[in-house]
Amino acid sequence: MNRSVTIYIEGQRIELFNDETINVTSSIQNVQDLSKTYTDFSQGFTVPASSHNNAIFEHWYQSDVNATTDPNLRKDGFIEIDLTTFRKGKIQLDGAVVSNGKPSAYKITFFGEGVTLKDLFGEDLLSDLDYTALSHDYTSAQVKLRIEDNTNAYDVKYPLITSNRIWQYQSTSVDAPLPNWLTATLTNNDIHTNSGAINKTELFPAVRVAKILEAIETKYGITFNGTFLNDDRFTKLFLWFKGKEKFFNSSAPYQIDFTSVTPTFTTYDLSQYVDLANNTVTIQYIDPDVIYHRLGISVTSVSTSDPYYIDIYQNGNLFNTITGSGVQVYLLDIIYNTIGLNSVYSFNIRTEGANNLALFVGYQVNYVSGSTTVDDSLQISANNVVTSSGINLSVNAPQMKVGEFLKGIMLMFNMTIYSLVENEYWLEPLDDWYSKGALVDITQHTDVTTIEMERMPLYKKIQFKFTDSECFLNKYFAQTFNRSYGDTTYQYNYDGGEFTIEVPFENLLQTKFNGSQQLQLGYSLNSSFSPYIPKPVLLYQYDNQVADFKYANDGGGHSTIITYTPFGQDLEFNNSDITLNFAPETSTLLEYPIQNTQFSQYYFSYLYNLYNLKQRLVNVKTNLPTSLITNLQLNDRLVIRDKRYIINEMKSNLNTGDVDFQLILDFRPIVNSTIPIPKAATEGGNVNYPVNLPNGAYEANLTSGNPDVTFSVNPVQSSQIIQIGIPSGSAGTVYTIRITYSYLDGTTSNDYFNIFQ
Repeated sequence: MNRSVTIYIEGQRIELFNDETINVTSSIQNVQDLSKTYTDFSQGFTVPASSHNNAIFEHWYQSDVNATTDPNLRKDGFIEIDLTTFRKGKIQLDGAVVSNGKPSAYKITFFGEGVTLKDLFGEDLLSDLDYTALSHDYTSAQVKLRIEDNTNAYDVKYPLITSNRIWQYQSTSVDAPLPNWLTATLTNNDIHTNSGAINKTELFPAVRVAKILEAIETKYGITFNGTFLNDDRFTKLFLWFKGKEKFFNSSAPYQIDFTSVTPTFTTYDLSQYVDLANNTVTIQYIDPDVIYHRLGISVTSVSTSDPYYIDIYQNGNLFNTITGSGVQVYLLDIIYNTIGLNSVYSFNIRTEGANNLALFVGYQVNYVSGSTTVDDSLQISANNVVTSSGINLSVNAPQMKVGEFLKGIMLMFNMTIYSLVENEYWLEPLDDWYSKGALVDITQHTDVTTIEMERMPLYKKIQFKFTDSECFLNKYFAQTFNRSYGDTTYQYNYDGGEFTIEVPFENLLQTKFNGSQQLQLGYSLNSSFSPYIPKPVLLYQYDNQVADFKYANDGGGHSTIITYTPFGQDLEFNNSDITLNFAPETSTLLEYPIQNTQFSQYYFSYLYNLYNLKQRLVNVKTNLPTSLITNLQLNDRLVIRDKRYIINEMKSNLNTGDVDFQLILDFRPIVNSTIPIPKAATEGGNVNYPVNLPNGAYEANLTSGNPDVTFSVNPVQSSQIIQIGIPSGSAGTVYTIRITYSYLDGTTSNDYFNIFQ
């Protein structure tokens, strides 16, 4: 029996053809392309050009109809099956079909929530985000605090990575070939001496990635959720803000705040083009007599002679920046009066150091009057711009699109992104997401007489690599070992193709100077030992280490830094060391190989399951009840007879309930966390562990055979990271933690994990 399928756009039901078949293909990660995590689906439909639908789409086929809404924008929509919501997302009008002069149909596409995320970001860059909340006074004292801090309190810190000279330590040079002409210039580069002390201007800031996500949430009105986002493996991840060869500092941008307008005109009153509430000037085509429009700013007083920067925005995009100082008049733009002209201008000011500027904006039009040209004008008064000496992170941000950044983070941690509620997105490593899937037995709904099995399409070579680095240390490593630092390659004896997962981040190799100090330094210098702008660099914050180097104070003099926070590939997590490298490289800080790599934590389990010799790609046909087809999640484990599967792809006919599944045999544990085996010190302490509730579960109860083991939360009623208190004990002690999940349907399931002392 066919089901009733309805589609709504902004609360209005769309009429469908009686014989319209609505098919939907859904997939999260497909074995055909391991680098992509599909957030949902997009699907095209054809709907009739009925009078009802014509009203909804405002007779779009008629170009002379003035629509009340922009037909180019995607609109909120959802699909129902038998009055039960199937998916929510966006609907886009693609076109119309006109037959014999009459409209017959509209073409629309339904986009799942995750797909529409790309539309929000567009071409926006990381530098377009607002980092005002992270600003701080740019003084040597503040920078020093953020070098030494061991509290994890600062979201902006300063890694010891040089961008303008070859640091050496106690007359020892970096362990790499240096040319003769360069070694002769190193006398003032010893950071153990006052003459070679590190200056704040040599250092670029690093920003906590979690805070960048918060800036994305604020700008686009969305929310990111997920247990992993509160995990130290994520919260102690930083992005190095080096988007320039040399550090550049200015204050945060201050918008010029309009207060009033004073027009002077004979023909054109320009007041109507000024929006005092939004501080914008709109330049429009007026009439053929107007020749051009002119915008300018007059700075009438300043409190210091320091430089300032006027940022000019056109339609929300940075159009130009003018550098100035003192009392000046600046021409911002001349815009010729052409048909179709409609540009909205706004203005920001940034300063070097604190300043107080008085100014006004001028707008003129030049036009033909009789046999000559004349001007009408407008003076826009504004509040004084009072700036602070805080650092402006935007101007040093890496040149990277917001969408590329998020995709890069997802590739680093093999994450999926999905949406259950509008504007709310869950970000989770793939194994964590699968672990939240429920066990769903579909045997009774499966046509077991026509199950098809295929050989799993496997790659003979899989590479995981970073973007090539120009750093001279990385080049020296590649020349020595015939491979790039941090990359890894896995070879298999199969006849498949090659596959490469390349993240858009540069993996900056660092070096450690021997001695009683644990001093790790980095160099953003190329093979010519010149500063260069790296691709975006991710860095882990390690625990503070002992050091002994000199630091230059503002106004002269020096201080000695005796502890500092290293930044590099390494992180201590639950008493284990993990690395940002894909390969188990020897840590430059710890001087031994780290086995908990990005590959082993986030990719190995999924690939191990695919390359199991018993693996098959299984195609089955099912007919699912409405209750199941609307509630089934792509991470649910499907059970058919005595075998368990994960979903590679599902194609659903919403009208009939027929669902064709492409399945992968599942040989992994039900709960398969990406977290390395937790360890506790012999003196005891806390271990952080993520507890994710499976689909349909409302509670998890944790127990241990040792009564001295404690839990910060128990029972757990929402997915979260909990602290498990481990008592003191002898090395080798194993604590088994059992978890009982309780489900809404009254059933339970059990799992466990071990903590080693």
